[in-house]
Amino acid sequence: AALRRLRRRLPASAPPSDRGRSNMGASASKRLEAWRRHGGGDFESVLSSGAYALVDARWIVKCARKGGVLKHRQALPKEAFLSLTDLIEAGYPNGGLPILVLSHPWLTKHHPDPDGDNLRQVARALKALLNDYKVKRYGVFWDYLSLHQHP
Repeated sequence: AALRRLRRRLPASAPPSDRGRSNMGASASKRLEAWRRHGGGDFESVLSSGAYALVDARWIVKCARKGGVLKHRQALPKEAFLSLTDLIEAGYPNGGLPILVLSHPWLTKHHPDPDGDNLRQVARALKALLNDYKVKRYGVFWDYLSLHQHP
């Protein structure tokens, strides 16, 4: 019920995976309690506002594997992002939240990583994290991908 109430507060623009899953039970309520106990409640309003978005670490790894180059947030597909529900269900690595924060200097004036070099390095590190810990997913805050950019 607690997770259902949280979903109702999510904006209409939130991905459908954030709204209305039917199999909500005691385990979902426990996950929400654990999320908040680990400090996740502090992120709920920010993530629900749409001002920030967290990118699925698995999507970043997949993008790098395909030889991709970073695109700004507005150009990313919906499946690149994790919902608040996805994060709550992800688990808690080493007693923390499944959120990683990344920043690096831009390599050119118009693009942070025009050749995908940083993307490939980051993807290797993310792949190692995803393989080493028993966490289903990580949400990555990477400024170019997580914040709206000027066109």
